[in-house]
Amino acid sequence: MSDPIAPHSAPIAAYMSVHEATNLAYVRYFGKIDNATKATFKSLDSVTFTLDYELPNDSKIHSVTIPFKTPLQKREEIRVVLEAMAKEAEEALGLPSSLTGPPPFKAIAKAIVASATDVYTPPQPQVPLNSFYLPQKSIMTTVGFSLGMVAVLAYCSDDYLQRQFPTQVLELRNTVGPQLIQKIWKTLVVVHLAESTFTLITCIHRGWYSPLNTFNWTLSTMLFGFGSLLQLKKHARDVTGLNKNK
Repeated sequence: MSDPIAPHSAPIAAYMSVHEATNLAYVRYFGKIDNATKATFKSLDSVTFTLDYELPNDSKIHSVTIPFKTPLQKREEIRVVLEAMAKEAEEALGLPSSLTGPPPFKAIAKAIVASATDVYTPPQPQVPLNSFYLPQKSIMTTVGFSLGMVAVLAYCSDDYLQRQFPTQVLELRNTVGPQLIQKIWKTLVVVHLAESTFTLITCIHRGWYSPLNTFNWTLSTMLFGFGSLLQLKKHARDVTGLNKNK
């Protein structure tokens, strides 16, 4: 039976890695490493969580695994249990609470990135890891048509627009203005390039895809943007079986 918590390890670890004081309290109190000087949250599953820590005058990175008092059953329990354990550790060590106040932006940003790129690979994937999903046909049609029309309006001559399209198309360009349309086109190109770069990094980071499918995902995102990103996310959920829970 698959672990219900392990698929959420990457974003939780990324979020908790920012809370250095909390991590150090975990190591010192629950790990009984009194002289630890720094700690980093690495991973968790339904039974334990693991942290790396450093010792004074020691260049090595050490690791400690801390058990939960009761195995976790669902994602909603993670925050509650970790906060309770942080409070217990900090009170026992005489430290101020490190988890009060609004969540730090850096922690949220790291969790969002990790949730997209550091996807948990289960021992028995629900679908093949080396897969490629095309975007939905409706999205491909809409995005392709929209990008094509913006490009045409941005760079085609007045004579070409008059010959090939209804008069309303030329009127639309004159109303909006060729320079503004060109700026819109350049912005769209930059956005799609950024999305495709993110896709390339995600594919490499996951380590699931062959060079061909890495190219397919990257090219698909360059052409269809968010439509391909949605499919990339869907594949990750299919692999972990999370879509079956919806």
